[in-house]
Amino acid sequence: MFGKHNLVTLLLLTSLCSFAKTWTIKNSGAVFSPSTLTITQGDTVIFSLTSSHNSDEVSQSTWNSNGNTQLSGGWSLPFGGGTLLTTQLTIGTHYYVCTPHAFFGMKGTITVQGATGINENQLTSGTTLFPNPATDNFSIKTSCKSLITYNITDIFGKQILSGNLTSDLTTIDISQFSFGFYFITLQTNDYKQVFRLVKSN
Repeated sequence: MFGKHNLVTLLLLTSLCSFAKTWTIKNSGAVFSPSTLTITQGDTVIFSLTSSHNSDEVSQSTWNSNGNTQLSGGWSLPFGGGTLLTTQLTIGTHYYVCTPHAFFGMKGTITVQGATGINENQLTSGTTLFPNPATDNFSIKTSCKSLITYNITDIFGKQILSGNLTSDLTTIDISQFSFGFYFITLQTNDYKQVFRLVKSN
């Protein structure tokens, strides 16, 4: 029997996925098309390439120099392409190249915007949220020295909780939250970063 718990989970997933889009990057000869792409966090990107081209994420400096050294922890799709996981597409700009043709300038960028549709500057690469999924609480660790406010909204944009981060490691109680997806927005006067959190039972 399809229980109430399963039905609610399915509805939440359907609601979240209805806002996500799928983008396809192809190649025209030794050129990615489109070579510049802006997406929203949660969207899916598919590389549909011919058998002589692949896609490796690289650092900005490697990208600028037409190099092909893969970024540590970055994605690597095989020749012929493949699908990027949404977890590989964090907020910010991702630089990628075709390994054998990077020297000739076969490269592109994917810029990932936050759920608000605003292209957000990240607070710092050292800001993390864990565990995710979370059951009773989650923590935010940051090396940012500015005052950071947090705002938690559900997938419909309703504010659930807000406050300030009190130290470089702040734990937030979500034990009373319903299970599902939430967006955690961290903001200073100059920067903004959005995380997607899964609350599990």
